[in-house]
Formats: sequence, C-alpha cells, structure tokens
Amino acid sequence: TDSVLQSVIPGQNYYRVGGLEFDSDGNLWTVSTEVDNLLNVKEPNGVWGSFSFSGLGLNTRAGSIVVDASNNKWVLLPGTGILVFNENKTISNLQDDEYVILVNSEGSGNLPDIDVVSIAVDLDNEIWVGTNSGIAVFYSPGDVFSDNEFDAQQILIQEDSSYQYLLESERVTAISIDGANRKWIGTENAGLFLMSEDGMEEIYHFTKTNSPLFSDNILSLSINQSTGDVFIGTDMGMLSYRSGAIAGEVVHGEVYAFPNPVKHGYVGPIAIKGLVSDVDVRITDISGNLVYQTTALGGQAVWPGTNLEGKKVSTGIYLVFASDKDGTQTVVTKVLFLN
Repeated sequence: TDSVLQSVIPGQNYYRVGGLEFDSDGNLWTVSTEVDNLLNVKEPNGVWGSFSFSGLGLNTRAGSIVVDASNNKWVLLPGTGILVFNENKTISNLQDDEYVILVNSEGSGNLPDIDVVSIAVDLDNEIWVGTNSGIAVFYSPGDVFSDNEFDAQQILIQEDSSYQYLLESERVTAISIDGANRKWIGTENAGLFLMSEDGMEEIYHFTKTNSPLFSDNILSLSINQSTGDVFIGTDMGMLSYRSGAIAGEVVHGEVYAFPNPVKHGYVGPIAIKGLVSDVDVRITDISGNLVYQTTALGGQAVWPGTNLEGKKVSTGIYLVFASDKDGTQTVVTKVLFLN
C-alpha cells in the first residue's frame, strides 16, 4: 500500500523481494520475483518507480542485484540468465533506458550456465558470477551496451597435470570480495574457498572435515570490511572467520599495530591497520636492519613476529614502514616486542 511493489498473488500480502542495492546516487533498487514489474526503485525523495521488460513476465524468477561503476544494474534471473539495465540517470524517462538479457551463448553473455546463483562486483569493477556450473567473470562490464566484446570468461586453472575451469563442477552459491580483492566463494557441496585476486590461486579451502564449518553447503557470505570478519551462512547455522584483509584507506589513516606491546608468550600474528591498500610494508629493528617484509592485504598487514629466517624476534622496539608504489603515501609506526 505504500510502494509500487507487486504481490505474487494479486490482492494478497505475498511479496517476494530477491535483492536490494543502492546506486551511487542513493537510489534504492529492489528486485521482485514472478511479477510484471520485477525491478523497482525508491529515490532519496521517497518517489517510487518501476520497470518491466519484454519477455520477462510472471514466470520469471529474480534474485540478487549489484550495481557496477557505470551505474548498470545486474540482476540474477535463475534459469533465464542475467538482466543488465541502465536508466541513464533519468528514472521518469523510459525512452532512454537500456537493457539486455545475458545468456549462455557467444555474443550474448557466454555464461557457462543460465542457472545463475550468485554475483559480486570486485574492487576492479569486474563482475563475478556464480552459476550451477562454476564461475564466470565479466572483465569489461562497462561495454555491455556497446559493440565491444564483453562476454563472460571462465578461469582456466591447472590441477596436477591437467587444466580445468574454476569450480566448473560446483554450484557456486555465494561470492564475496574482501579488502585485498580476494574472492571468497561458497559452494553447495564443496565448502568454502578463498581464491587470489585473479582467481588463479587457491589460498584456503575450508570444509567440515578440516575446519569448524557446520556444513559444506554454504548459503551466504558477508564480510565486515573494517575488521576482516567473514560471516558464513550454512544450512546448519552461521559462523565467522577472522581474515587478514580489511578495506584499505584512500590515505593512511590512524595506523597502529596490535597487540602492542607484544607480551611474552604471545604466539599469534601482529596486525598493522589503517593502511592504504596493498602498500609495501617493511619492519626493521631500532638500528634500521630489515627484519621482515610483506605486502598489506587491503588496509592491513600481518607480521608473524619473526625475522627473515623465520625465527622469533628478540625483545626490543621495531619500526614499521609502509609506502605505496609511487611513494606518495608513507607512514611509520612502532611495535614493542617483549620476548
């Protein structure tokens, strides 16, 4: 009664909202499943708008939505493909709207499977899509309405002496991007994967047999970018994992290390937070001798408290130097180590 949302059963309170997302202008986009107007928007001033699409009617299932850097809305249509829509910043003017339905054929999306399940936009504005047959990536999402090549590509990885597409035999149920642009990928039967930024390297593979996961059926993932906590929803409950990556700062923020001081008997990692993304981090003793070197994961670097030889450092004050690639963002902080 207070919006343009449509009920699946006219006259009854049966609304099925599959996804929500804000765009860069503060408009709230909502996705409704199995109705005529599957895409709706609530502007910051409270005015609603709705959109229907030729060929997508009452039998269309609709799920998650993400918005890319070009303001394109990517809507999952399980069993149909992906709807990509752009209103060209004129919500009330339907004449300049653009949309396309991406499917599993070349030149029209080239998805590995039209049964699309999950989607995420990474820090490079690449669209990662989880399907019933693995992962596909749109590396040039801004070209989706142009004549340029934009089809999704699958990631070819080597396993032992053979090559295969990333998770091609798995139903990919959830994708989330951490502060280092790494991909956390949940599956229906194979547990949880952490993949490198480009998806070529497996960093972790968590299952119910090698971790506290309640189940290998991952339903959802969400990351607290300020702390690095990865929240994992399974069919048997939720738990979290403290990741080493957090969102990076535009400029160095309040840079600090913790724990600090590092007391005798402590055996965990020392985290340096508040950094610009992916900076080079060097740790020296008070005399300037290099002790350890690493690269931040997003806005956080992790030091195991060891030297270059892998031995635990001695009692003393250690200096942490962080610098970005061009040297415009540098910072120094200290860590007191009591061994």
